[in-house]
Amino acid sequence: MSDLGIAVIGPGAIAEAHLTAFAALGGTRPVWAVGRDPDRTAGFARQWGIERAGVEVEHALADPDVDVALICSPNRLHAAQAIYALEAGKDVILEIPIALSQFDSQQIVRVARDRGRRVFACHTMRSFASIRHMHDLVASGAEVISQVAGFFAIPRRNNEGFAGTRTWVDDLLWHHACHLVDATLWVTSNDDIASPTLLRGTDHPEFGMTMEVTMSFGMGDDAWCIASHSLTYNASALSWQMRFCGTHGDYLFDSGKLFGTGGELLVEGASIRDLGFQDAQILDGLRSGQPTDFEARDVLPTMRALHLLEEAGNR
Repeated sequence: MSDLGIAVIGPGAIAEAHLTAFAALGGTRPVWAVGRDPDRTAGFARQWGIERAGVEVEHALADPDVDVALICSPNRLHAAQAIYALEAGKDVILEIPIALSQFDSQQIVRVARDRGRRVFACHTMRSFASIRHMHDLVASGAEVISQVAGFFAIPRRNNEGFAGTRTWVDDLLWHHACHLVDATLWVTSNDDIASPTLLRGTDHPEFGMTMEVTMSFGMGDDAWCIASHSLTYNASALSWQMRFCGTHGDYLFDSGKLFGTGGELLVEGASIRDLGFQDAQILDGLRSGQPTDFEARDVLPTMRALHLLEEAGNR
């Protein structure tokens, strides 16, 4: 089978993480780099040995050498670029968040279905060994989770990202809370939430994005499982935690590692930027036609939950 031709839309740190994974896995060939800054995009293309580079998505997606669009652009562009790629006959690997609304998320899935294409959502926590361990515990019936509590602190005081100050504004609810909400629903095998509440904190005086958010919701009949998550951009260092309280034990996910009752290390940690497991499953799904844990249609419950939480915060 010939290598899959990849159009990288949005050259940046997360695109580099994907290309690193693809290079290790084999079977792909990046043929286009598309970005808003022509000089930066050309430099990215040289770094990764990509022959074609430009600022027009249309040119890349009209190229018959492109099989898959890897969309790593700013959040607000994800939905429109994904739909354009699908309508151009390409499969899509779409970074989180797949959209900034429930409606746009549904549109992406609808267009993919109508065009007979695949869209994969990079809900990367589903690939973490620690989170997969929790998912398997619940799926096997060995554990029943009654409460989930998450805390996510991301350095964004100056709107910085992995590579310095961003040229675009991130979204604490639809991007970073999406990770926690999706992991909560996926681990507990729920597809709906009840009694959502959300409180927003201060907005950044220059960039305008919400800097603090806290939320809670129930899941299952009679809300037998409850969840609460707090997130902040007012941080000096990354902190990424989830606590799972179960009927047989309690568990702490902490920046990749998983600890059990009494602090026992259950699962070793790995880099949160190691996309090897996720991308291997996606590439295998593309070649085999088999379903994966990263289908965009399967994250629609998460996007609905975020919609309900956003509505609760607006009331």
